[in-house]
Amino acid sequence: MVATNKALEIAKRASAFKWLAASPVGELLDRKQPFSYRAMRLISRSNMLRDAAVRFRTSYRRNQPLPRSAETLFPNCSPFTVVERLRRDGYASGISLPEQSLQDILNFSARAEFVPDHSPDRRVKIDLVNESNPLPGNILFRCHNPHRACATVDGLVHDPFILDVAKGYLENEPILLSTQIWWSYPYIPKSDTDLYTPEYGFHYDIDDYRFLKLFIYLNDVNEERGPHVIIEGTHRKKDFFEKGHRRLTDEQAAARYKERLRVMTGRAGEGFFEDTFCYHKGTNPRKRRLILQLQYSLSRLGS
Repeated sequence: MVATNKALEIAKRASAFKWLAASPVGELLDRKQPFSYRAMRLISRSNMLRDAAVRFRTSYRRNQPLPRSAETLFPNCSPFTVVERLRRDGYASGISLPEQSLQDILNFSARAEFVPDHSPDRRVKIDLVNESNPLPGNILFRCHNPHRACATVDGLVHDPFILDVAKGYLENEPILLSTQIWWSYPYIPKSDTDLYTPEYGFHYDIDDYRFLKLFIYLNDVNEERGPHVIIEGTHRKKDFFEKGHRRLTDEQAAARYKERLRVMTGRAGEGFFEDTFCYHKGTNPRKRRLILQLQYSLSRLGS
């Protein structure tokens, strides 16, 4: 009983530390980041100040347009419709890669080197067929900025439809902040006090005053393969609780937003746009997941 109580006390202290680190005060004091970035993350929690910063960026600091591909891969998709859904819900689904484009990205992924999150000095190649974790102890493996080496990903970055969506939502020419391909593997708790991991917990991002991400599944994602979950509409305004709680437990999310949880399953090649200022998470998968992300923003503060 004494040992159990001690373990619970340690878990509570760890939870309190995680909350403080993710709080506005904790982030402002984190000197590992430039002050301009820390200030942006604090200002963005204020609905009024965030809106003012966006108005300034969109009215007085116009970005240079990115080069555009000659043709889009999504001729039947409407940028206007997608932007309207993003403004209302925080996300918009319904896009799908052509089969050849999907295969090109998968072929690249089979050759690419991935960086494990907890072993950043390591580089590993990951087989598309073998489901086993290539480096146990790590659960996320990232290939950073694949558009620099994969022509198909680079084509997506400059696709006219995607750029029109980004421009319409950001109300400015989009800046490409980054691209990523990453594998997500199951998180296996070591004990009953180690059930939570931030990699698979609800949170919202503050990467700029306004930003937009495009996610495309590269393998079929059902309930077993860690589908992305979005809390619809939480990008618009943050209440007092939300400003102080960038991260939520599953219990908090269910209690506060049960009717607004959206589970994003999909076939390989299917994707969705999201303003990840919405609360969201990747579900802890029972089988691994492979996903592509493109991120656009108003500035390079989050780079």
